[in-house]
Amino acid sequence: MKEKSLTANRQVKLLRTSASVLVLCSIVGITQAQSAEEEVTQSPALEEVVVLGIRQSMEKNLNVKRFSSAVVDSITAVDIGKFPDKNVADALQRVPGVSIVRSGGEGARVSIRGTAPELTFTQLNGNYIATPGDDPSRSFSYTLLPSAMISRADVYKSPEAKLDEGGIGGTVVLHTRRPLDLDAGEGRVSVETTHADVTGKYEPQFTGFYSWKNEAETVGVLFGYSRQDRQNRVISTSVENWGWQGDEAPREGTEARGPMVDIDGNEYRDFYAPRAVVGSVFEEDRTREGMQFSAQWRPVEQLEFGFNYFRFELGGNSENYRIVFPEWNYGNAIAPGSLKFDEDGDTLLGIGMLDRGQAELQSPQVAGDYTRAEYTSDTLDFNVSYQGDGYSLRLVAGHTSAEGGPSEKLFASVNARYGTVTDWSWDLSSGTAEIVTSADLGDPNTYPLYDWFSSHWASSEDQERYYQMDVSIDMDYGWFSALDLGLKYRDHEINRRITRQSWDDDKPPCPTINWGGVDGACYPWWPDDSFHTDPSGVPDTIDILSGGPLDNIIGGVNVPGFAYLKFEKLKAFLDETYGDPTVLIETNQVYRIGEEVTAAYVQQNFASAVLRGNFGIRAVQTQQYARTFDNIEGELQDEPNVRDSSNTDILPSANIAWDISDQLVMRAALARVIARVDYSDLGGSETIHAPLPDPNNPDLPSPGPRTGYAGNAELEPYSADQLDLGLEWYFDDASAIGLTLFQKDIASFVINGSSIVSREIKGETVEVAMNMPLNGTDATARGAELFAQYAFDNGFGVLANYTYTDTELAVIDIEGIKSKTEIAGTSKDQYNLSVYYETNDFSVRASYNYRSAYADGFHNGINTFTDEYDQVDVNASYSLMDSLVLSASIINLTEEKVDRYWGEKNRVYGSYYSGRRAYLGLTYSF
Repeated sequence: MKEKSLTANRQVKLLRTSASVLVLCSIVGITQAQSAEEEVTQSPALEEVVVLGIRQSMEKNLNVKRFSSAVVDSITAVDIGKFPDKNVADALQRVPGVSIVRSGGEGARVSIRGTAPELTFTQLNGNYIATPGDDPSRSFSYTLLPSAMISRADVYKSPEAKLDEGGIGGTVVLHTRRPLDLDAGEGRVSVETTHADVTGKYEPQFTGFYSWKNEAETVGVLFGYSRQDRQNRVISTSVENWGWQGDEAPREGTEARGPMVDIDGNEYRDFYAPRAVVGSVFEEDRTREGMQFSAQWRPVEQLEFGFNYFRFELGGNSENYRIVFPEWNYGNAIAPGSLKFDEDGDTLLGIGMLDRGQAELQSPQVAGDYTRAEYTSDTLDFNVSYQGDGYSLRLVAGHTSAEGGPSEKLFASVNARYGTVTDWSWDLSSGTAEIVTSADLGDPNTYPLYDWFSSHWASSEDQERYYQMDVSIDMDYGWFSALDLGLKYRDHEINRRITRQSWDDDKPPCPTINWGGVDGACYPWWPDDSFHTDPSGVPDTIDILSGGPLDNIIGGVNVPGFAYLKFEKLKAFLDETYGDPTVLIETNQVYRIGEEVTAAYVQQNFASAVLRGNFGIRAVQTQQYARTFDNIEGELQDEPNVRDSSNTDILPSANIAWDISDQLVMRAALARVIARVDYSDLGGSETIHAPLPDPNNPDLPSPGPRTGYAGNAELEPYSADQLDLGLEWYFDDASAIGLTLFQKDIASFVINGSSIVSREIKGETVEVAMNMPLNGTDATARGAELFAQYAFDNGFGVLANYTYTDTELAVIDIEGIKSKTEIAGTSKDQYNLSVYYETNDFSVRASYNYRSAYADGFHNGINTFTDEYDQVDVNASYSLMDSLVLSASIINLTEEKVDRYWGEKNRVYGSYYSGRRAYLGLTYSF
């Protein structure tokens, strides 16, 4: 076991600063306690407040922010309804400092203050919620969660010692309804239909809950159910890759492909060019269901038992249809004079291809993916609360599990050949691909060659058991109000696997096919899971293609109409010709990761007439293991390799709020936080290559270490020291303005590097230069959040916020080589503006959201970026009667699309339109 050693100087500095702040608070607090007798009201019991309108919702959210000791923002179920948003993540983006990544036009992942979604920790009622996925991720997927199940969401930007660790950006705590907090017989039923311009379909949605409790209010139960049927459709153009057309790339990590030569022998060199231009239509049938059962029993006033069960299901069957124009024949089919460059001459923006007998154009290619997938998450917990004389005790025990991924996945492609296409060209100057071709792309006869097939997919399982005890002791020592103590144990396990299907007809590994009119030609790169090893084993392309092109290509994305693969016909051919496939688990892609987390905390709360807050320490021990099947010198090992490690983290925190006046609040927060690294970095299988022969003596192995690559189970968590300073002015019940400054010094970024490790192979200890994830370097995120909201007396109101985030580039220093990379997910500027008008019966609200460009990945030596994006959404509601409300919403009113680029804006990486969607619904409350 490896014990993590904290950097002494950093910890001493942090603790010294914390102590100084706390001493100052003590002096101020004692002084104020001597001069005032009034005590500060604690945070309100939010579920007990009945909120009917936008103004009341604004007031409720401000109360949470104002009376919290930590830096917290809150949104309520009313916000999720009154905002146009139909998704919890979409509603969270209205919070200062919160940004989202969308999937199919709705919020999927949440980032806080310029950090990646994997550094945001999401909880359900204060505990981890298992999240399924194709590949496991630390980031919670909000597409799984029906918004109707949530009563409120709290965004903690500064931690408290009693909060679970795990979020460097922040922690989102989602709360659900409890029956004893509601009226007896209270409930709500909502039916809604939605229409999207990209699909032309009307689709249903239903949500409802019912809560009951007895007259004595000692027993209560709540049932909730939600279902949404929706088809996502994303229309896009993209490029598959950019590289350097020259002998040597101008920067390390970028592929150099040599010069281009047209059919007249003219040579073009030293510029960036895409490998392929792609038009795509992605269609997904997304069915989301959520079920909740909650019960409470209060046999005596001091004792309460609680039970919660949640089940979330998400169906994600999809087809992705593509028309691909690849560069396979750049070298002998380029039309002379057709190359179009940018002003600097280093980026190819357009090209034309010709077939003049020198080559048969292999483009375009029709390709597609067929996926049948389902994801489920189940959470069950018990809790007991006891209110004693001067203390309270709470016990929680729970289990959460999730599994999901495809149950079937196919990829196939067919090509144009034999002169069916004589020329084509593309142009990226407009920011999206403009494609022109001589052929009718919607005619299935254009694609006579069956080209490629594969079937494999990733899936995962996630589960955690947790046990927690919290004790709060009332105190009456000056300004000390309560002492909180607690213990928590979490046993977490992740399993990831790759499943492969193959159709085996027992033919030689190098298949033959009538390719280019030559019988018996060998197609050596055909995958080994392919079923077609001779022409008689593949279907006629006309039998598996559509009879015409896809329609309704809208949204400013210029995808040409093309015939597409009909996967049901391909599946029928496979079943009839070969029967059931062979199903294999690729053990070299399997990993299991276990984490046992034991945490203890102590938190001192304090309050005087004008000063309140808390300070404390959370101690966390994390024991990890990674179980993989390794490949040693070309042999896959039968026995798993288990690598383990241990880390101990001491996490101090302090939160102080100073009520300067009845309207003015100043606050400060100081803390150390951690976030555990991605599962894929921990769990990659080891591959160690056999030694190469010595160039001077081929009979001997080369000197020096062997080479290999692997995951790294000994990675330390990300850690950060963070500081918040804020000033807030609450000048009316639903009106306020505030500014918060923040800084995060983040350590231990994970990067890919090389490390010399010792391994035992065939009884001999050898050194291996292992390419693996390493804890690399530090970075800083600093910025400011400004919010303002005002409710006029005539029913009008406005809410606005702006967040500025500046992140220093991480400097990577591996073996003396320094380079820089963008911190993914950081937008410098982000702002929201909402205006509304409401009366007793009517309300209307328009919301605008803007996010500047941000780095979203690192590909072929250069950062990829998502360009700036803004969106307008509107919502209106009308009370037909006291208990019946008609509502309507439009999401993405101005039909915005998402654009991505590679390094520079003129190097297009993708352009995606997910549609404008309208909702119309009725809600009955009783």
